[in-house]
Amino acid sequence: MTQLARAGSANRSEDDVHEGRRHDLAVAALHTWSEYGYSQVSVRNVARRTRFSHGMVHYYFQSKDALVAECVRIIRDSQIFSAGEGKVGDITSYSQLVADTICESFRKNRRLHRIRFDLRNQSQFEPALRVYADEIEEAYTAAKDAVRERYESLGWTFDPPFELLAAQVDALRERAVRAELLGEDLEDVVRTMHDDLLQVLPKNP
Repeated sequence: MTQLARAGSANRSEDDVHEGRRHDLAVAALHTWSEYGYSQVSVRNVARRTRFSHGMVHYYFQSKDALVAECVRIIRDSQIFSAGEGKVGDITSYSQLVADTICESFRKNRRLHRIRFDLRNQSQFEPALRVYADEIEEAYTAAKDAVRERYESLGWTFDPPFELLAAQVDALRERAVRAELLGEDLEDVVRTMHDDLLQVLPKNP
């Protein structure tokens, strides 16, 4: 291996270490946020949750805003709003797929869903947070539009409008977040949400 190639390999390794640490610190920030709320997200609190010093965390994230931006990027890219892909024969079977996928996402990513609702609420009072809330909502809207298009491709016409159905589904997700946060058993929460989703999602005529 030439000296130039070795240098390039070393740089890639250093970049991987840098990104790995940055990701680990962002995950610690996500845990802090989901457990204690937005107000407790800080460079100092993230340092307390990891093996890194305050100075090391500050090296990767120089401010709370930088931490929040990285947390939002992770949530945006996590596809937590996916509502299911796969072959379905009719509207009822697609609704079953949607309910299954939403509930599985909640089971695996309930902390991220919790942060989303916390951020949405906080952004009503802190204008600087609205750009971050909007970034996550854009990902939600894209997934929501994909569901609407899939229903329409199966021949469903929405009356009342699809947006009302989407609001009901999102309210069920938020209720599940609150129930789990208040100590209800996770599987009971998921089971209730699944049953309620099947009640509101479209069925074959």
